Amino acid sequence: MSYKYTVNIGNEIQSIASRRFLPKIDYYIDHEEIHEFNEDKDVKLIMNGWYLDSHSAWPPSENIDSLLISIHFNTQQKTQDIILSDESRDYLTKHGPVGCRDLSTYNFLNENEIDAYFSGCLTLTLDSGNKNNQKDENNSYVLVSVDNPEEIVPFLKQKTNKKIYVLNQQFLPAFDNAFLGSMRFSLYNRTSFYTYDEKTFIAENFLRMYENADCVITDRLHGALPCLALQTPVLLFNSRQNQERFDGLNDLFNRSSIEEYMENYNIFDVENPCENPKNYLKIRKNLIEKCMKFTGHVNDSCYSECSYNEMLDENTLLISKHSFESRKYIKEVLKKSREYERTIKRQERQLDKKTKQIERYRDIISNKNDLIINQKKLITNRNDLIIKQKKLISDYENSTSWRITAPLRKIKK
Repeated sequence: MSYKYTVNIGNEIQSIASRRFLPKIDYYIDHEEIHEFNEDKDVKLIMNGWYLDSHSAWPPSENIDSLLISIHFNTQQKTQDIILSDESRDYLTKHGPVGCRDLSTYNFLNENEIDAYFSGCLTLTLDSGNKNNQKDENNSYVLVSVDNPEEIVPFLKQKTNKKIYVLNQQFLPAFDNAFLGSMRFSLYNRTSFYTYDEKTFIAENFLRMYENADCVITDRLHGALPCLALQTPVLLFNSRQNQERFDGLNDLFNRSSIEEYMENYNIFDVENPCENPKNYLKIRKNLIEKCMKFTGHVNDSCYSECSYNEMLDENTLLISKHSFESRKYIKEVLKKSREYERTIKRQERQLDKKTKQIERYRDIISNKNDLIINQKKLITNRNDLIIKQKKLISDYENSTSWRITAPLRKIKK
């Protein structure tokens, strides 16, 4: 599975996990265009990952022989309608049962009578091929991968003399696709300037960093799960949104909140980190068995074959590309900001002009309202005068003098 529309390297980590069970790769099927795959061959695909960010991509093409495993569904109301449509139900029934990455997805499908089971995440099957799990003692470091490292890193520096590396699994998007309107909303701001092969190479480097670290502190699911598989002690901060993604997986980790950890450092001493719980091993074993049964293959290592010099050359190129693209991105953002600033100023002038027009209209309306009020008063006064005159006439007609003079009025006529 490839991810054209993503800046989160965790997606490539999931693809690396599924790649381990493939004898070869014939096609890269894009995650957001999986419904469009149209090859005559019977292509097997391990469909682990998060689905239905792009509603139009579901259900997948019937030209794919899929293993539905380690799946997370975004179950917002509009998404639920798509998952529970007749077409989707038929697909899930045909290719099921559905292996769910989390209990939230499992419970949703079960409640709607779709055959499912809890499989856990395929990244638990990652394997470096390093059976001895030996680390480089001359390169001891703690790896921190959280959205906001500014708080935790200074705290850790007070506790250890080890190197502390900060790893960010999010990249800048390609500038051309970074603004709403240049692409459909579901893919907005998600297209990286790296190619899929480049992102996969970077993801492998991330995994190597996870594997060789003394320990890892992270709030990312696909930072913590690979650490379990690669036997690196990890502490998970349960501070992220979308906690339903962690349902059924939380108990696999040593975990706490950032606040709890800073109050009680013994939860996870980076100088002597506690071992990971072992209850993930059963899930890992079941995942491996199901994937091997589906493809009939498993590689010893999740990493691609690449010499040290090739890795060094590729890293040098990627660092150069990142520097160039980052400068370009910042330059274009500043340019776009200036354009927005000019647009805002122009709109402010237009708004000020319209405001003045409205104020003039209000004055005119106010004057007209005053005139109407005065006219109403004049009409009221005239009506009062008419009433008085009518009463006066009535009094005359009912008076004695009026009756006495009635014959005279007749003579005059």
